[in-house]
This record gives sequence, structure tokens and C-alpha cells, in this order.
Amino acid sequence: MNVLELFCGIGGFAEAAGSRARIVAAVDQSPAALAVYRLNHPGTPVLGWNLETVTAGDLRAFPADMWWMSPPCQPYSVRGRRRDLEDPRALSLLNLLEILREAPPVHLGMENVEGFADSRARARLLEILRGGGFRVSERRLCPTDLGIPSRRPRYYLIASREPLLDPPPPATHSAPLSDCLDGRPAPELFLPEERVRRFGRGFRILDPEDPGAYTTCFAASYGRAAMHSGAFLSEGGRLRHFSPGEMVRLLGFPRDFRWPGDIGLRKRWSLAGNSISVFALREVLRILPPFFS
Repeated sequence: MNVLELFCGIGGFAEAAGSRARIVAAVDQSPAALAVYRLNHPGTPVLGWNLETVTAGDLRAFPADMWWMSPPCQPYSVRGRRRDLEDPRALSLLNLLEILREAPPVHLGMENVEGFADSRARARLLEILRGGGFRVSERRLCPTDLGIPSRRPRYYLIASREPLLDPPPPATHSAPLSDCLDGRPAPELFLPEERVRRFGRGFRILDPEDPGAYTTCFAASYGRAAMHSGAFLSEGGRLRHFSPGEMVRLLGFPRDFRWPGDIGLRKRWSLAGNSISVFALREVLRILPPFFS
């Protein structure tokens, strides 16, 4: 299956699809995200396009059986103002929906925050899909449903102009938090004692040896915001941040996933926090014949 990966970030779809799909192009506006993608998938064309202004002709230049989209979540997030279609960050999705009406692929997939399920953007998307003869499957899925110690509930949609398969039983895992951690954490991950004294009471602190421990969503502000941006680890009597590598492993990226040397720690945190659960996406994709197992 040839796939056009839109809002590609650091390549969550490519990791989930593996050899079952050929990514004809990966599109994002973030130069840093594209640098990470290029390093880990050197054979894939990466494009720094503005999806607010992209045209049907632009997309036709990369013939694809499927579009995968992970559009900005801020218009629908409980942490934001939930302006939905009035949010300027929804313009890229709205432009793609008009192209979808004009020049649809055979298959479409999408991920977003849970709030998207109640949005006017979803209503418009479904109207276009059903008008175009698509079969639609929607699902709310969290990695914890699959045995992954990472709470990250998301809305998923798979649509196809061909028959969809009945969802097979979930592929569950047994992965304690400790399996995803670095062997030797970097010194810069540890929090200064003064910051712990000021904000520690509000931290979500995890014991890496607790078999029931799980992380919550890491926000893009992790490492900058002291509160409500993600969990911390208690290690050797001190508190530390999760490393970017640990964050992406909790999402299902492999241990040999790489970061460009010129991208600093805070940007790596931000890119990891904006990514997608590879575990959940593999599960969602199984209703399409090429991904069934």
C-alpha cells in the first residue's frame, strides 16, 4: 500500500506500518520533526509543506492508496479553548477536507485527541466521507487497553471505499514501565532540589520498579512547564524527567530510534510529546487487509 503521511511528525505511522506500506512522501511544517524523520527513514521523501495552502495537484504528484493524518489537536483539546473550526490551527485540516471531497484516496486514516469526537470538524469530515462512498470505522483507544504502561487515550478513524475487516481481538502486550527505561539516565534529566521543593507536591511521581506504574500524556511543554505536563521518575533518591528516548519507547518506537545531534533536549521532549502511539496505531490499522494479522 502506498501511503501519503500528512502531519507526519517524527514518523509514528511509518513505524507502525513497517514493511506493509510504502510511504510515498512525509509532510510536516516542522523542520526539526522532518530532520528526525529523515534520519530514521532516509529513503522517504520529506516535504516541508504548509498544508493550509497545499493543492490537490500537489498531492497527486505522490500517488497514494491511503492518506494518514495527525492534524493539530489544539482546537479540540481540553487543555485549550476548544475553538474547533474557528481555531486558526484547524485551517490545514479544513483545506485537506476540501481536497478529500475533490480527489479522494481509496483509504483514509486519522488520529486526534478524544475531544475531536464531539467536534464540528469531525461532523464535516464524516459528511464528506459518507458523501464519497467511504465505509467508516471510529474508535477510542488507549495504550493501557493493550497492556502498555502509558495512558494516552485518542480518537482514531479508518475510512475506505473498499470493505473493512471485522476488528480482530486486540493484540495485547505485557510491558512493565521498567522495560522502556534507559540503562543509565543522563545527568541533565535530574531535577534541581529547589524545583522539587517548590513544585514537588503537584508532581506525578512513578517508581520504576512498580509493576503497575503507568505514565500519563506527555505534553509538548514537558521539561518547560513544572506542572501538568507529564510524569517524573524517582530514582536513587532523586527525581528526574523521562528522557526523549524513554518517551518514544513508551509510544512503541524501537530502541535504535535516533535523534539528530543538533536538536536539543527540550525540542526532543516536545517532538516526542507531539507524537503518536505506535502500539495503538498498529491495532487500529488491522481492519485494513494489508495490515491484518
